[in-house]
Amino acid sequence: MMGKIKVLYIDDERVNLLAFKSSFRRDFEIFTATSGQEGLDVLEQNSIEVVIADQRMPQQTGVEFFALLKEKYSNPMRILLTGYTDIQAVIDSINKGSVYRYITKPWDADELRLTIEDAFQIYELKEQNAKLNHKYQKVFTESTDPIILFDASGRIIECNRATWAFLKQGEDELHHKSFYSLIQNKEHARQILDKIESEGNLKDFECDIKLKGGELKRCLVSVNSINNAYDEASNFQAIVKDITGRSRLHKLLMQTVIDTQEKERERISRDLHDSLGQSLAAIKLHMEVLQINNLSNDETTSKEMDIIGELLQSSIRDLRRICFSTLPPVLYDYGLKEAVGELCMRTTTEQFKIDFNCDEIGEVTSKTLEIAIFRIIQEFINNSIKHAEANLVNIDVVKNEEQIDIELKDNGVGFDLKHVEKYSGHGLRNIKTRIESFDGDVMFDSTLGEGTKYKICIPINNN
Repeated sequence: MMGKIKVLYIDDERVNLLAFKSSFRRDFEIFTATSGQEGLDVLEQNSIEVVIADQRMPQQTGVEFFALLKEKYSNPMRILLTGYTDIQAVIDSINKGSVYRYITKPWDADELRLTIEDAFQIYELKEQNAKLNHKYQKVFTESTDPIILFDASGRIIECNRATWAFLKQGEDELHHKSFYSLIQNKEHARQILDKIESEGNLKDFECDIKLKGGELKRCLVSVNSINNAYDEASNFQAIVKDITGRSRLHKLLMQTVIDTQEKERERISRDLHDSLGQSLAAIKLHMEVLQINNLSNDETTSKEMDIIGELLQSSIRDLRRICFSTLPPVLYDYGLKEAVGELCMRTTTEQFKIDFNCDEIGEVTSKTLEIAIFRIIQEFINNSIKHAEANLVNIDVVKNEEQIDIELKDNGVGFDLKHVEKYSGHGLRNIKTRIESFDGDVMFDSTLGEGTKYKICIPINNN
């Protein structure tokens, strides 16, 4: 069971001390003193929670004592007893911030009892807050993850030692620097800012953090708001987790899976094309020979031969279409530009047009990367036809010194970016997975009724 509230009452008139003790000894644990110095001696020996002092004492007024008490023992709650003529003392005590409340003399027992109990509740809250602050400071200091505190404008206020070590920058270098300047991709920085402004927090946002010297680390960034007394976000706390190693393994795994899939597709495609395809073509040739010779001269046989020939011709066309969808031979034989060109030619109709422009990629990319880019374009075209109800697609592939820039755009129905999760089907996930496996970035924009646009950047050097 919790003990009684410890109350120290200071008054130079002993009769008042006795009256106070008599009135409240059953409710509280009472300590008394006849002077400020005697009160300090009591505080040194006991953990006092509420201190009450009379204003008019000969050696030291109550306000003067509380000003000294605030410097030496800031935790105890302070209550001033004063007469009606001591209004200036009350004003002084409030202005100096040293008194929780004042009680006029002669005091009312019930009022004073409630005041002491209210003061103790605030004392407990202050103690709990102090413990939480101490615990937070310990976590903040000892955490192995970088923790960064910044204000509403993004200016860094404070960060822990783990941040200095991670960013390879000292406290002076980071102080007042913008938190958002640490994010390598400015679009990602904008997305983080928008998320914080709209929701007040952010969880596990994956992005690249720029270290001193230009080195990049793949990280998960989480942000939560620190609210003031009015429950308004005054500052923000960001926790950064370095996942560079994990991200590399994940990308390697994705690349391995994709490579394995593509190799299996290549094998199936070549088997179908070289084996079954050739066999069907040979059968059709023999059928044509039989028709030419027409040995039986039987009209029914001739009609059957016509039907078989048509079926075989249709099978060969279907087989070629399947082979191209599985893996177009032209991609291996002539490269990305020719393969996408053939894809556009096969897909274009009177109702669906494709505007395709592509730089010569040459030998700067691996065949695996070319296949990935082909699949991304193929997936976008399929989405534009099946889901976007578009009739025009623009495809631009530009090769720069360090990266390949791809812009894909359609004039379809579009979607609302606020509900992007609703539209993130297999197509979008497939595109993102392939891009991320090559350490690339994708930014997409869409407007209802105006279509969808992807901007993709894939570094060449990393691949």
